[in-house]
Amino acid sequence: MNQRRRSSRRRAIPQLPSAATWITARARNALRRPLFISAVSIMTFATSLLALVIVPQQARKAAAAIRPPAGARPDTEPTAAALFEAERQVAAAESLLSQTRAELSQLVAATAVANNADTSASGGQISSDMRSRRDLLTAHVDLLGRLITRSENAPLLGSYRALAQAAPMQGDPRVKLVLDSLVEIEREREAYSAVGGVDPVFVALTARANELGRNIEALAVARRSALRTELTALGPPAPTVSAAIAARPLPDTQARARVRDDARTAAAGVATRLARERAELAQLDVRENRARELQNVSASPSAMLAAALVFGAMIGFGFALLDEVRRPRIADAPEIERTTGIKVLGIIYPLPKSPERGRREADRAGPQYIDPGGDGHQLVYLTIATVGSNTVMVTVTGDSPAIAAVVAVNFAAIAADEARATILIDTDSAASSVTAALRLRGSAGMSGVVNDSAEWSDVRRTARLGRDRTIDVVPSGTGALPAEAVSDLLRRESARLTKRYDAIVLVSSPEQAAAGTPLALPVPDVIYCVRAGQTTIAALRQALAEIEGAGANVRGIVLWNAPPPVFASLRRTEVAELEPAGAA
Repeated sequence: MNQRRRSSRRRAIPQLPSAATWITARARNALRRPLFISAVSIMTFATSLLALVIVPQQARKAAAAIRPPAGARPDTEPTAAALFEAERQVAAAESLLSQTRAELSQLVAATAVANNADTSASGGQISSDMRSRRDLLTAHVDLLGRLITRSENAPLLGSYRALAQAAPMQGDPRVKLVLDSLVEIEREREAYSAVGGVDPVFVALTARANELGRNIEALAVARRSALRTELTALGPPAPTVSAAIAARPLPDTQARARVRDDARTAAAGVATRLARERAELAQLDVRENRARELQNVSASPSAMLAAALVFGAMIGFGFALLDEVRRPRIADAPEIERTTGIKVLGIIYPLPKSPERGRREADRAGPQYIDPGGDGHQLVYLTIATVGSNTVMVTVTGDSPAIAAVVAVNFAAIAADEARATILIDTDSAASSVTAALRLRGSAGMSGVVNDSAEWSDVRRTARLGRDRTIDVVPSGTGALPAEAVSDLLRRESARLTKRYDAIVLVSSPEQAAAGTPLALPVPDVIYCVRAGQTTIAALRQALAEIEGAGANVRGIVLWNAPPPVFASLRRTEVAELEPAGAA
């Protein structure tokens, strides 16, 4: 029978609690953490006892140990006098360096005046290019003069060749031709000279070489005259610095700077030594003051012990309250309804000890946390299983997989009491809490069905919840269960499941519920389980928003106000007594 999807009801607008109500809830949650408070209190008590009782007894010995001896204080007066002398030497060196720099500035200024007096033939200021050109021409004229004088004093082929190869003679094709002829004649002369003796040809070659040398000399004289003419056109020669300034030695500022630096280094060393001595004096003063403070410490041991007890209790509760204020947790049902606008379906209290539960072997062998007669579980079932509904479908999730499994198992047990054929499907493979809560034999579970490695009949287990109550259980199996694959499987098998079962209970993780797993059932109702004093308000709001955002209908919240469930391991005798899975 197909079930119509129930539309999501509009959530009530959350109300802001009063300050007194809010702080009362935080204090109540802080008191629900006795182990945390006790641990912090004991650590604080031990620390306070050590600080208030043991330390004062050892204060006088510590004061005597840290008090510096009388002769340990350094004398800073000689160091201060040495620093004064070093600073005086630095000042004298800096004064001498300044004087040297002034003399150098005067010399530079006189040189600059001479350079400014250097003008062109027209009387204008000569440019740097013209000055460079004039210096180059002067150097060429001087070079040609020396080479011409050398060739006149020593008319040899080497003198003529050096004159022709001089830099001022380069670029003249006539010189190049004469030089080539001179080189060729010199080569022929060397060939005749190797034979020995006087040869008319050798004499003629010598005469010809001398003639070519005189031609080179004539070209050099003409070149020198042209250079002098060009030099005269550029302007008069550069003026020279006065003899007095030129005779003055160049001031050595580097040596004076080294003297100044050496004086500064010496002064810095003395200043460092003085600072070190003063720092040592300051440390000795601190030790002396600390010794006086320790020597004056005294108090009554009984008063210190009482103060340590009170201080430890206050610090323990304060830390718990501070953590609660920073991350508020759920305190009670009214706070849940105020902050989320969703109704609390039931409150699960600790399971009471009942002598009737231990009378029958079926109850003793049954799962530990089965309590279908509890008011909290009954209210949850009556809210979900409304009158006139043929098939009950609900998804149970929460931040604690164990609590969600216990709530789902009790819901299935109540449905079985109502003569409904019930199936409990666990899709949370990360926890497998349903298998642990019911102490079932493991199977491939939903993982095997999703991966097509097993059939429903292979993975289904029958759990006995009493003398005459049984439900079918599909464990989660091993391996990750993608929410999309689980949703597709349930969507395909929903018609088959609703035809065979009157109650379908799905246990999933909050991530799977937020991914849309409840939408795979015809009725996408969700029950969210929270823990009093453990589940934070922010996490609850976020989880509800994600589930509702996926399209599911959050019917209500179950508040677990009891110690967390601890599942016992499956005993060997129970494994042998378990029934095999029935046919699909």
